Amino acid sequence: MGLLAPAAGICHFEVIGTLPHNQTFKLLTERLHNERFRSIENSAEEYSCGWVEFDDQDATGFTEERSLQREQSICFALREDRRKIPAALLKREIARLSAEFLSAHPNFNRVPRQEREAIRDQASSLLFGRTLPVPAVSDIVWNIDSGLLRFTSLSQKRIDSFQGLFHQSFPELRLRLLTPLARASKIVAPEQKDRLKALNQANSDTHLAEIEANGWLGEDFLQWLLYRSLNSDSNYVVSTEGPLLAGQPFSAWLDNRLLLLGAGQEGEQKIAVAGPQDRFAEVCAALRSGKRIAEATLHLSLDEEQSWKLTLKGDLFSFGGFRTPMVKPEKDPEDDPAAEAEAAFYTKLGAIEEGEQLFASLLKAFLDRRLSAEWAGEETSIVDWFKQEGQE
Repeated sequence: MGLLAPAAGICHFEVIGTLPHNQTFKLLTERLHNERFRSIENSAEEYSCGWVEFDDQDATGFTEERSLQREQSICFALREDRRKIPAALLKREIARLSAEFLSAHPNFNRVPRQEREAIRDQASSLLFGRTLPVPAVSDIVWNIDSGLLRFTSLSQKRIDSFQGLFHQSFPELRLRLLTPLARASKIVAPEQKDRLKALNQANSDTHLAEIEANGWLGEDFLQWLLYRSLNSDSNYVVSTEGPLLAGQPFSAWLDNRLLLLGAGQEGEQKIAVAGPQDRFAEVCAALRSGKRIAEATLHLSLDEEQSWKLTLKGDLFSFGGFRTPMVKPEKDPEDDPAAEAEAAFYTKLGAIEEGEQLFASLLKAFLDRRLSAEWAGEETSIVDWFKQEGQE
């Protein structure tokens, strides 16, 4: 799903480093064109990966500044085409070619190993030539002033492809996943930064080590938010930078679906709790048994008409199925289609930024408690409540 879809997964990155300001557009167009997507539709190749234009997944020219740069944002997309052959079809083709080999070589009772490998390659090549590649496109919106980059996929394989091609295209820049701890450090008060730094359990500065060592942040946040969803009015105020006014009230709560993880006799055990919940008795029972909340459906609302919904991944704070208020572009036969598409983009991006600001404000409300001297008492209250809930 792309950025303009009703709901899209969004993974956030920081771009570290700068490009020359006096020739940014020229450099971008050259780099993106050098690593452009190349079609494999008329070949037998298995895979192709490259950049395409934001509004047209078949266009790789990057000649229109309007299509690439929109105010502070650089917009383009990653396209991956891949041919996939069903295993049963490949097996049947190998059997056919093997039978032809044995018919032509009656002295053999079975196909030699070296020939089997050649036959498998031949079967794959023949089938690839008759199979259309399946395209997959992920949008990229990169704010060159702030360094924030949004990538519309949560697939680890696609993220790896994107990071590899980005580094190949822009070797002078560094792409860093915006981890939960990195998000937290951007929004906490100056006097809280040392406390947050002291809680960092990573023994290196790699983002992978940071994520693995600081799972407590997502776990504590989701558990606190579940407790608040059931035991408070779920009201908060905007407290971080963004398009919404500071102090604006909003509501936030968990509902619909939660995924819990925990150790089992046969490895990691997953429990999904779906559907509207009353008191989350099943979730509380799982928490009492040592499970932890790994992801949950988060609702954010300003009023009845302005609401956001997303599946929050606790380990990365990535946004799955991020749904913003409905974007309804006005249609006029006399309007320029390109201008309409651009207007829809700005409307959608504005709604995304508002939702991100609400999430950041909610996270800040949690961090204000988590990093305070009162947290020990509040954590005890939360744990005691989970122990009691559902046992009455």
